[in-house]
Amino acid sequence: MMLAIAAAVVAGAVTIAQFVAPPVSQLPSGWKAPSSLPVATALPSTTFAFDSDRTGNFELFTMPLAGGAAKRLTNDPAYDSWSPRISPDRRTILFHRTPKGVHDLDQSKVSIWAVAADGTGARQLRPAGLDGWYQQGHAEWSPDGTSLVLFGGSRISPQIFLTDQLGQAPKAVTNRPGTNLDPAFTPDGSQIVFVGCAQAICTETNYEIYRVARDGSKETRLTNDSLRDHDPVVSPDGSRLAWLTAFGGAGVGVWDIRVAAADGSGAKRLLGDNGITSRPEWLPDGRSVLTHRIAPGRLAFSIYRVALDGSSVVELTKGQPGSNEYPAP
Repeated sequence: MMLAIAAAVVAGAVTIAQFVAPPVSQLPSGWKAPSSLPVATALPSTTFAFDSDRTGNFELFTMPLAGGAAKRLTNDPAYDSWSPRISPDRRTILFHRTPKGVHDLDQSKVSIWAVAADGTGARQLRPAGLDGWYQQGHAEWSPDGTSLVLFGGSRISPQIFLTDQLGQAPKAVTNRPGTNLDPAFTPDGSQIVFVGCAQAICTETNYEIYRVARDGSKETRLTNDSLRDHDPVVSPDGSRLAWLTAFGGAGVGVWDIRVAAADGSGAKRLLGDNGITSRPEWLPDGRSVLTHRIAPGRLAFSIYRVALDGSSVVELTKGQPGSNEYPAP
């Protein structure tokens, strides 16, 4: 998410006013909180979801990890649908939606949706502005599928919240100064990793990784450096942590995944080139991650499977049109 904002600031597409002016947001006429999630036959474990703008706007797709044809799930040319998250039972896909052309550049315009795994029954769980929030985003399932975690709230100091599986009844996990973003559950669901600042006023290089119990207790800082960190995610066995780091450079700069022990120690870069890599997603075997990246010499995002031991980097959307992003195994 923040990688896209960084790119847009460089390009002049995002202004400081977006972060200091109140949003003009009204709940959709007639919207009611849903009473259930849309469900369908479970997706195979060999399938992943992603979003792509190959049709002119961003829509959701699925395709086999082994390669093959992509299946389109959503179809609404007035909107960008992005960042799919497959539910633990693989019957429902959580996703973000913004007006066409906004994509992931303005969190004040994000609404949270769910669609059945076959693309039917899309339902709006959280319209933009619900609960008086200025912004929201990075919604993720709990391991048992009964809760969601996301960031939301004020424009200056968004916090980490838990909701029920329908995105309702938010309860604050954090109550801390500064920016709090990019939450994800640990595999047992007892803790949450997220991005935060050590003080109320911080620059992007102060963005660090933290871990906290889901009741808000036992906060632990996992990184402590002068680099901008985002999108932490814990490996399926709980032993390792992967996250996204900005390493500077001209324009958007170099972004790479780092992998460390679960306590943040021993961090190492995964790809080590000058590409623009985005958030990692662990595959179930814990040996590889999925990510979307602009490889050196390329102009658009594509989805890759990257082995942690460096033995392989496989482009899964090779030859497919458009920008292909946010893979979800």
